[in-house]
Amino acid sequence: MLSIFGCPVKIFCNKETVTINVRNKETNEKIKLYDYVKKKCPSLIGDKAYYYPTPWIGNGHVQTAYAAFQKFEDIHLIDYERKIVSTPDGGQIAVDWTPPLSKKPFDDTPTIVVLHGLTGGSHESYIRCILDILVNPPHNYRAVVINFRGCAESDITSPRLYSAAATDDIRSAIRYIRECIPDAPLLGIGFSMGANILVKYLGEEGENTPLSAAASIANPFDLVNGSRALEGTYAGKYIYSPAMASNLKEALARHEHMMKKDKRLDLEYVKSANTLREFDSRLTTVSFGYETVDHYYKDASSSQFIPKIKIPLLCLNAEDDPIASQQCIPYNECIYNSNIILATTYYGGHLGWFTGLWKPTRWCIKPLSEWCIAFLEIYGNSNNNNSLKQSDDEESNSSSEVETVVDDN
Repeated sequence: MLSIFGCPVKIFCNKETVTINVRNKETNEKIKLYDYVKKKCPSLIGDKAYYYPTPWIGNGHVQTAYAAFQKFEDIHLIDYERKIVSTPDGGQIAVDWTPPLSKKPFDDTPTIVVLHGLTGGSHESYIRCILDILVNPPHNYRAVVINFRGCAESDITSPRLYSAAATDDIRSAIRYIRECIPDAPLLGIGFSMGANILVKYLGEEGENTPLSAAASIANPFDLVNGSRALEGTYAGKYIYSPAMASNLKEALARHEHMMKKDKRLDLEYVKSANTLREFDSRLTTVSFGYETVDHYYKDASSSQFIPKIKIPLLCLNAEDDPIASQQCIPYNECIYNSNIILATTYYGGHLGWFTGLWKPTRWCIKPLSEWCIAFLEIYGNSNNNNSLKQSDDEESNSSSEVETVVDDN
């Protein structure tokens, strides 16, 4: 329910969320995931779980535009050190560590693994604002941003970019990260397309992922219906979709000399694409061996992998997001899986959630940082890196009746 003061955060989860063991040096507490989040994340559950949008950035379109065009170059400055990870096909991925290794050598510090959105990178303001909180005092965690192939001014060494369905690069990068810091607890965060890839990866890996918890922000979830929703509105068809296609064509232009080696691609035809769907049909579908663009979108949709996720996962979406449509949010799948907390707000746009009258800031970093700290602090207070785990007497996916839990603010 809306109020003139803002909108409440709506929570959807299994009525019997998974029981986790929270261990530190002095105690061993068993607690339900929902109760733990309610205790540690007041911006998600409780009397303070409200989002107050900036009045002059009220609707989803304005929020999305402000996020895309406003410059945040003078705040949330993050110092990175880049390393290159080779992939089995001869390609490479750029990963950016912060703090730089010269200032903080590899050790067992809890670490946040971040995946960015379409054509983004570690420079994005939505990444810098959350890392500014987590890697600096008083928390002093470590973070590493996985840049997709060719993004963030990185080079490609094989005729392949990236797709929303391909999780092999993320798997290679996480394997590299684990080799660098074998004893450090890992938590994943994904934004937009990066959230889709992260959730798909978590479902594919199940219990085998080295990540202990994760967060998905502004995830499109269902790319088939999401594409239809995008193309079905005037703003989607004539503003958002062409803008995303333009960004992808700019990325292609930077690496055209290498992409020419893939003789299956008609790059002139690709460069004439006017929408995101046309670009994906002419490049991504061909490059990754799909029959049709809908075949690609169906395979890429992370919603189908949500029931298989075995670690605590926060999914945060705005209902007025014009790019990650509300109709694609997998409510039933999230409620079924007792490891998942789905949170939605009425306002927020795509990667927006701006609040405050003067120099608006992103509200979403409050619940996101609370979630990250809630799970990472467990390890910081324990000598046992497995201090957070599912209770041995519970299955990851409860077979009991499920219901929607909405906090009555």
